Amino acid sequence: MAPKTKDRILATSLRLFNENGYDAVTTAKISEEVGISEGNLWYHFRTKRDLVSAHQLSLFVLIDKRLAIPSSPETVLENYALFNRMVFEEVWNYQYLYRDQAEYGRASPELEDRVHQIYEMTTNMVIRFFRHMIEAGHLDLPEDELAPLADNIWMVIRYWPSFLRETRRVVKLDKAALNAGIRHHFALFETHLTREARGYFDKNAYA
Repeated sequence: MAPKTKDRILATSLRLFNENGYDAVTTAKISEEVGISEGNLWYHFRTKRDLVSAHQLSLFVLIDKRLAIPSSPETVLENYALFNRMVFEEVWNYQYLYRDQAEYGRASPELEDRVHQIYEMTTNMVIRFFRHMIEAGHLDLPEDELAPLADNIWMVIRYWPSFLRETRRVVKLDKAALNAGIRHHFALFETHLTREARGYFDKNAYA
């Protein structure tokens, strides 16, 4: 069955926003790529900003799957590697949402509340991973350093696309740029990992 027009609009606009930046893409360009009139696009999405809200809701589905990853001292390396791949996959698939907020503006109050919850849940999840790494003997860090480290990790993940755009004029991430972000994130704490843990992440945590 052919994709519905609404789904084609969402997929095409996401690709164009990722490749060119939010401000550089017009509804006329999206309509042309989809093969429909602008009026047809407006029937499904009244404004370009409505496309952003729809993409955010799709991103939340991926995030909910990532937040459901379990953790235990016995499986923490596997769990954290999976978490790492999934969170950077979110950045890869929806990179303009992470990169272009200055262009598309703030979300609705309801979505902003959801974003705040996601940040809080992600931070708590990362801290739990670190506690399990410590318990399993993979990581050597005092408890009072875990929360600041989790914040720093989230800042690298969240703002990596924006950093590349502002400092290196990189608009569309490729795999090398994505893996560089993963590398920067591990650089925050890899000296505190055992050799075994570093080796496991080198083999399993990259895109």
